Amino acid sequence: MLKFIRYVVILTLSVKTFSQIGFNISPPKYEFTVRPEEVKNFTINVQNTTDSILHIKIYTVDWALDIDNNVKYFAAGKLKNSCSNWIYVNPQEFNITPNSSQDIRFTLSVPKNVFGDYWSMVFFESTPFNPTGSSILLVSGRVGCTIYSTIAGTTVKNGDIVGLDFDKKDYSVKTIFENTGNVHLRIKGVMKILKDEKIIFQDDILEKVSLPETKTTISFPIKTQLLKGTYTIKVSIDYSGNEILEGEKVIKID
Repeated sequence: MLKFIRYVVILTLSVKTFSQIGFNISPPKYEFTVRPEEVKNFTINVQNTTDSILHIKIYTVDWALDIDNNVKYFAAGKLKNSCSNWIYVNPQEFNITPNSSQDIRFTLSVPKNVFGDYWSMVFFESTPFNPTGSSILLVSGRVGCTIYSTIAGTTVKNGDIVGLDFDKKDYSVKTIFENTGNVHLRIKGVMKILKDEKIIFQDDILEKVSLPETKTTISFPIKTQLLKGTYTIKVSIDYSGNEILEGEKVIKID
C-alpha cells in the first residue's frame, strides 16, 4: 500500500496565496504532446517578490485525485502514470535575489514503450536565506507546476455516468463520472431538476479534471426548496469525447 508523503513545516498554498510566501511561478501548468524517446526542453519562471534573498529547492512528486477531487501526493515514481522521473533540472537548489525573476530550465526525457497519459507536479519550495547556518526554524512555502505528458497517437477519450442520486442529508444532487479512457479529461456540463417538464432548478458543472481510470463525484447543492412531489433529475456531461453523456433519475420528495 502506497504511503502519502508527509511534509514538516511546509505550507502548501494555492495560487491566491502566492503573495504570502513571497514568490510565484509561471506558467502553473504544462500540457505536452510527446512521442516515445522524445526529449523536450521547457522553462519555468520564478519571481521573488520580497526584499530578501530566497533559497529555492526544486523537486517532483506524483499526485492523484480521489473520488471527491481532492489532490493526494506521493513520492516521485510511485504511481504507474508518473512522469516525475522523466523530468531533469539542474540546479535543484538556488538562491534568488530580492525583487527579481529567474528562468529555470528543465528537460523532459520520454522513455520508449509508453502510451496514454502521464503526469507529475514540479514543486518549488522556498525558505528565507540563512547565511549563518544557524538552526533557526524557518517556515517555508511551496507552489507547484503541473506537468502532463500525453503520448501522441495513443490516447483514448472515454467516460460514463455511473452514479446519480439525491442526497437528502445535505440536500444536494450527486453524480459520479468515471474516466474509462487513458487520458486526463476536463469535464463540464449542467444539472436540471424538473417537475411536470418545467425546470425548477438548474446549475452548471464547474470544470473539473478527471484522471484516467478514476471516478469523480460532482455535487450540486440545491438552492431552492423542493415541495412534496415527484421530480426528474437530468445531468449532461461534456468530456470533449465523441458524445455528450446524459443521466436521468426520478425522485420523490415526501
